[in-house]
Amino acid sequence: MRRRITSAGVVAALLSGLSAAPAPALPQQGVAAAPRAVDWTPCPEAPDDDTVRCGTVTVPVDWADPSGPTLDIAIARRAATDPDRRIGPLLYHHGAPGTSGVDAVVQDPRIFSAETVERFDIIGIDARGTARSHPVVCDAAAYPADVEPVPSTPAAYTRAVAAHRAFVANCRAGTGPVFDNMDARSVARDLDAVRAALGDRRLSYYGDSHGTLVGQAYAELFPTRLRAAVWDSNMDHTTGVSRWVRDRAASVEDSFRGFADWCDRRPSCGPPTGGTAQWYDRLHARAERGELTVTLPDGPTFELDGYLLGTQVSFHFFQRRWAELARCLTEVDANRTGCLFEGGEATAGDIPAGKIHYPQTAAFCADHRMPVRGFADLRRLRKLALDNAPHTRLTALAWSGVTDCLGRQGDAVKNPQRPLRLGGKAPTILLTNSRHDPSMPHVWAERVADQAAPRGRLLTYEGWGHGNYWISDCVAASVDRYLATLTLPPRGASCPAVPEP
Repeated sequence: MRRRITSAGVVAALLSGLSAAPAPALPQQGVAAAPRAVDWTPCPEAPDDDTVRCGTVTVPVDWADPSGPTLDIAIARRAATDPDRRIGPLLYHHGAPGTSGVDAVVQDPRIFSAETVERFDIIGIDARGTARSHPVVCDAAAYPADVEPVPSTPAAYTRAVAAHRAFVANCRAGTGPVFDNMDARSVARDLDAVRAALGDRRLSYYGDSHGTLVGQAYAELFPTRLRAAVWDSNMDHTTGVSRWVRDRAASVEDSFRGFADWCDRRPSCGPPTGGTAQWYDRLHARAERGELTVTLPDGPTFELDGYLLGTQVSFHFFQRRWAELARCLTEVDANRTGCLFEGGEATAGDIPAGKIHYPQTAAFCADHRMPVRGFADLRRLRKLALDNAPHTRLTALAWSGVTDCLGRQGDAVKNPQRPLRLGGKAPTILLTNSRHDPSMPHVWAERVADQAAPRGRLLTYEGWGHGNYWISDCVAASVDRYLATLTLPPRGASCPAVPEP
């Protein structure tokens, strides 16, 4: 039986990761001023892998109240393979809220180059509110899946705000005080507690995407404890709601144009007469008319609207999965839409039936004030997105920053936007960003580099995709050299785009 539901609930599930550990009760004792050394044990996910070990570090839930409730931060370590040449720990903060740095280190011995693995202990972290570190847990039934992601009337807007506010209350109740302490500066303080528990005077840091915001906070708070830092695919913490919607909508559109140009040059790509852009426009129009359906594994059949179509298409741009996307759009044209939902990422562990792991509203909205001043303002933001994305239109990459914080209108923001302030004691920092990043626009990296000057240096990858170290050998070589020797590339340096897929 086909059901008519909005795409909001499906996007929420796909963005949040569908599995996570249940939130344990928080102990009430205070954390010691100096964290104990880590008790390393075999990782449950890789008990026979002697090269990786797992542990926890206890930190305050609220760093302003160090004697209050605590939580355990889960970490994993791959020890340097050449101990005689070891430099120290390299802390890796993995991507968007909800993703697991522990998984990244446990599951991939080659997450960094052999040279970097030889000289650094690679440390993966599940940030507070994520995976094994007291995850944000909410009732699945509480998610406002029955409200429009972009309310079309004043009454629909009022219902959406109320529904999102009720969802925030549900997540707060299910998670406890961690929910209101997930800002980047709190996470940065957790990282320093990890450094102390490791017994190292300084650390090196690699953060990508949302991890760059945590890296910025650490560089501000603990400049003398930071040996080196790489910020890959940068978040600009001066970006307000209008610029967020405009810049990210334009970035998705830019990535689509790269894909469309590539597809148009290949007879095997398959777009009908008129080219890829017009082909996609027709598919989007069909989705908006309710002519396309989706059946998820073990789930309902429902109509695929334009918002969900565009969002799933945009996910293919992160790793430049262009050939896969071309094949998938051919299937969508034949009303076989399942390919859009293959290859999703989930966080570690299991959650009880009826629960979801949804850290976005806690983490993102703790670091961003995203005010919407009524229905007219919402329509203005919608027009701003559409004006900058004539083909891809509204997607979650541009719009989730609005909807995720819709239920927190008027709430205090723990770490609101402001320029980065680095003092003279901070080390030199290497930033890298794709020229054509679908999620973190290159202009954001330019602004962060300007704010970090003279301590920051931007290396541009002149291609498409997100997470440059794993795309470009040229970027990886510059990063590896910097991590080992603190040698920055020349000002204005760039790396060429890799060959097209």
